[in-house]
Amino acid sequence: MPKRPLTRRGFLKSGTALAGLAAVAPSFPSIAEAHSAAADEAATLTLYPNPGRIVIVEHPGAVLGYNNVNAAVVQAMFDQGIMTFTGITSSPADALASLFPNLTTAKKIAIKPNLINSAVPTRKELLKAVITRLVQMLGGFPAANITVYERHAMSAGGYSQSYFGQPVNLVVDSSFPNLGYTIACNGANRPYSKSLHDADYLINMPVAKDHSCSSALNFTFSFKNHMGTVNPGGSLGIHCDKTAVLDIMKSSVMTTKQRIVILDALYAIYNGGPGGSPQASPKKIMISQDPVTIDAQGRILLNQLRAANGLNTKAGSYIDEAAAAPYSIGIANPALMQVVNVLLPVRLSLFSAMLQDRRVLLRWATESETNSAGFGIERSVDGQNDWKQVGFVKSAGNATQRQEYTFEDGPERLLDEHETLFYRLRQVDVDGKHEYSVSASVETRPLEGVWQLEQNYPNPFSGNTDIPVSLPHPGPLSLEVLDTKGARIAVLCDRSMEAGRHYFTWDASQVSAGVYICRGMAENRRREIQLIVLK
Repeated sequence: MPKRPLTRRGFLKSGTALAGLAAVAPSFPSIAEAHSAAADEAATLTLYPNPGRIVIVEHPGAVLGYNNVNAAVVQAMFDQGIMTFTGITSSPADALASLFPNLTTAKKIAIKPNLINSAVPTRKELLKAVITRLVQMLGGFPAANITVYERHAMSAGGYSQSYFGQPVNLVVDSSFPNLGYTIACNGANRPYSKSLHDADYLINMPVAKDHSCSSALNFTFSFKNHMGTVNPGGSLGIHCDKTAVLDIMKSSVMTTKQRIVILDALYAIYNGGPGGSPQASPKKIMISQDPVTIDAQGRILLNQLRAANGLNTKAGSYIDEAAAAPYSIGIANPALMQVVNVLLPVRLSLFSAMLQDRRVLLRWATESETNSAGFGIERSVDGQNDWKQVGFVKSAGNATQRQEYTFEDGPERLLDEHETLFYRLRQVDVDGKHEYSVSASVETRPLEGVWQLEQNYPNPFSGNTDIPVSLPHPGPLSLEVLDTKGARIAVLCDRSMEAGRHYFTWDASQVSAGVYICRGMAENRRREIQLIVLK
């Protein structure tokens, strides 16, 4: 009798799911690994952490047209970028948290976007991606401890608590009275934003635009973004003041608090900025802790756009001055940088392995694909060495909708010899380039006679998700969803159940994005899994 195609729930019912969520991840060096000799030379500069290191993430599906950004793709770009930058792949929230020394839930974080041009602001989709991961740090970082500040109206970028799904503080700082704290820049002690003063950490989020200032300061990236941090108007104003901008970035306020710069290059203005409509859509974001490096890479990007459109390049000489004595803030020379380019033509949202009738069943799904040839399935007995290809599945090639794939592996002998097997995907583009996923593991000898709370599917998700439970014996079952602070969000089961495999559906459409805990109790054993809600 021919096999029936597996439905989503039928697939879940077919065996014990031991899922490993994966994003297609390029091979990259961690921060802790040795740099090249050039990078070691650059590392003598210590005003900001990891001088010269930058990750540039690009996705062809990030921008769908004028003022039309794919929020899900941008979230994937930021997630992969921050994990690539730090070398921490357990979760984007863990990776982000690693950049804030001595982080606790009592600390405060300030975010400085650029909203001077409502046509090309720091995109709300990118800021939401960052906020979504911030509130997941430490198992639940308070949104009330996150402040977004800017001198222009928040509505210019479409910013609102309802859009972000979190009660972050949105503060318009248009003028700064002298409250006793200043930054000495270009011969004057100038007051700066109270939001920054009150914060322990700063995230700098500029936009890729040129500027009408003199050739010394004719780009607006991370340095110039702080014209909205230090008193921007009146007799102490610093508009187009190159020396003041350099002094600000070298100040102890910035070097102590600024932990990361995220350059929004989804759209760009390369001529006549900072006003006007977007002239290009590079579909990139850049992540670095070195403000000189990120501005230098931004200069390269905009000058490439200018040259391609028959325009002379712009100098932005403040970047080179920032790298040289007496400032020595960071790295401006590309030869001394550690540049990691991450291309995301395929967005892998699910990768799981489960045991079914003495065979291993793999399932994975993509949210988008560009020029993808297919997936090589590789197996290892220890998850570290001796990866061997055991199959290949052709992919859709180009797709903007979700694609699902399955593969069966039947190593009967290996099932008997090993307690755990590991699998990974080798995603191959039509031009031969390839990337590896993280691995998914499957236990070949699952415990018998013990109840199991299995990983939900899909995960992450935005609407409904199914949660499988296997009960070897009849009896009471308690199953509930909690937030990271322990507050009960939903009760999925609180009654006696028959032995067997059961499925519970949680509708998360009315809750905010974030990490939630599904906790079950049966047979005097408590089990938990994490549920990741995206919006």
